[in-house]
Amino acid sequence: MTTAQQIAQYLLAVQAVKLRPQEPFTWSSGWKSPIYCDNRVTLADPAVRTYIKYALADLIRSDYAGAEVVAGVATAGIAQGALVADVLGLPFCYVRP
Repeated sequence: MTTAQQIAQYLLAVQAVKLRPQEPFTWSSGWKSPIYCDNRVTLADPAVRTYIKYALADLIRSDYAGAEVVAGVATAGIAQGALVADVLGLPFCYVRP
């Protein structure tokens, strides 16, 4: 199983993925979508949180080896970003609209 497939399995297992084709979700951008993935749910499960944290860190190491800082998008990306920055030993900041 690939990393992406494992993360997808975890997202389904912790019920982070929601489907509402009859009543689409409205994203903050105003776009409507029948699918919503609440990644914050993954933070409550230590095994899922840890897997995702290390998978993201590995991705950054391989694709962005020169990274000097990790930034998370407020508010949902702050926790994951801080966890990944810690694994990588990099500074962390967050971006607000």
